[in-house]
Amino acid sequence: MVLSGEARKEPPFSPGWANVRTESKGDVTDTRMVARGNFRDTMGAWRRGFAGACAAMILSGAGWAGAASVDPFAEFLSSIPAATTTLSTVNSGSGTQAITTRKFTFPSRKGVNTIYGILSYPQAAGAYPGILQLHGGGSNAETLAGMTVDYAKRGYVALAIDLPGICGTTNTPNTTGPWKSRPLGEAPRFEVAPDPGKSTLVDAEVAGLEAFNWLRSQTNVNPGAMGITGFSWGGYSTTMLSGLLGDKVKAAYAVFGCGYYDKGSAWKTLIAGLSAADRDVWLANLDAGRRAPDIKAAYFLEGETNDTYFWPEAVGATLNAIPGAAKNHVWGPNLNHMQLPDGPAMQRFWFDYHLKGQGNGFSKVTITGSEAAAGQGRKITLTVAPPAGVAVSAVRVHYSVTGADWQSRQWDSVTAVAGAQGVYTAILPDSLSSRKTDFYAKATDSRKVSTGSDMFNTSQVVTGMRRPQAGPAQPSSGPRVDAEGRRMVTRKLPGFRAPR
Repeated sequence: MVLSGEARKEPPFSPGWANVRTESKGDVTDTRMVARGNFRDTMGAWRRGFAGACAAMILSGAGWAGAASVDPFAEFLSSIPAATTTLSTVNSGSGTQAITTRKFTFPSRKGVNTIYGILSYPQAAGAYPGILQLHGGGSNAETLAGMTVDYAKRGYVALAIDLPGICGTTNTPNTTGPWKSRPLGEAPRFEVAPDPGKSTLVDAEVAGLEAFNWLRSQTNVNPGAMGITGFSWGGYSTTMLSGLLGDKVKAAYAVFGCGYYDKGSAWKTLIAGLSAADRDVWLANLDAGRRAPDIKAAYFLEGETNDTYFWPEAVGATLNAIPGAAKNHVWGPNLNHMQLPDGPAMQRFWFDYHLKGQGNGFSKVTITGSEAAAGQGRKITLTVAPPAGVAVSAVRVHYSVTGADWQSRQWDSVTAVAGAQGVYTAILPDSLSSRKTDFYAKATDSRKVSTGSDMFNTSQVVTGMRRPQAGPAQPSSGPRVDAEGRRMVTRKLPGFRAPR
């Protein structure tokens, strides 16, 4: 994804938002679960742990003396909680929509933490797709209780959990652990001394790993049809967990959240203020973008042009890092940390298609040309490739003059006119000819599903450029390497500018 290199103003930090709802508890019982482990999972965990340790040591310059920087997630990649404690069980609905909702707790991170979860599932016998649903900063699982019920009625086994270190401390009475006594604010999430396990994000992501593995182990869940979705910090966790879990995750949908915080986010200044060693350790172990090359899932990212927390530079870099073509995204014009009105329906379409094989996929939007014509504006050429059986209802090119920050931007748009074979053209106003302007295309289909192109700047030459595929996390200095460890030689393309 190509963006302008203008400096961005860092907005103030915020833990996010939360909507709190309380419900009564039932009797307490224990349920024993049997772990599903295999040789492949064990070896994969060892391999990723060893690679993480090496990456951290290389990045920090600590050499083999830096063994304390072993990947904090390696030992939990296949971990399943051995027991759960039921708090309440409620049956609701009838017929094909008869479901059970169970609220419970489970031990996490070797029993250090206790995690609260909400599980909803169809009462009819069968093996259903499983989906893990993750809340944003300062929030809790209860805010997603309605979502778990909705997905269960539609034939999913849905689980929402409190994410320790990300959830609130006063609205999560059933989730406990040492993380709750840490100072409030962002700082504990970025503490990595004496090792990355110090960060409360490790508590959150380990809970996510164990919840996913537990859900996948249930007898009414199809382990080959697993999804993850989340909002804000939950979107970060969606990206992070999808990278950690690899091919265990078949589909993922992140709302706002992404990786590459150091490229452009509300946390950019905080990360820059860390010591060089701590910064490299945090980025190698806890930045979701550095885990993105291991994502195997069909991945969708719903970004917003004016988001306070996750800026287009970070969104673009995250998408760049995910290999393959099974990824897509959309930009919500003039939206700031607010999901698209049709976003919830898009999530359902995404998972129905990728986890159930129902419905249709999403359109691919690609900008192939940007040409200025004196006195006639700028001609933008693009292609839209809709899935079979889906009609494109609208295509627009959105644009905004580059400014000091993303949040104060005003995005306008022009209609793109359809030509032959899915090619569209749009003309940006000639009044923009002397001003650097960011632009992207957005297509909406007959289902009201919207997808977007990469974001470009009018100062760049666009001649059918495709998003470059990123390799592994790179050291902060020295030669870059490809996925096989070979030294890379970088060749600069005309008009290309990588996000900074």
